[in-house]
Amino acid sequence: MDGLDRYLREAEVLRVTSLSHATLWREVKAKRFPAQVRISPGRIGWRASEIACWQADPMHWQLKSAA
Repeated sequence: MDGLDRYLREAEVLRVTSLSHATLWREVKAKRFPAQVRISPGRIGWRASEIACWQADPMHWQLKSAA
């Protein structure tokens, strides 16, 4: 991705992925969903580019990201 990557807050990640809160965190823990990034103390977010890659192929995302 050219330029700066945007960070998505949890509510926006839930909205764009249609995942529930519990499913999001279960998938993060199982490494089947991009991990959150600590932006500052008490704030986390997800890189929009990583969410886009996951959305393109959720079933094989882990394999692609590990390569």
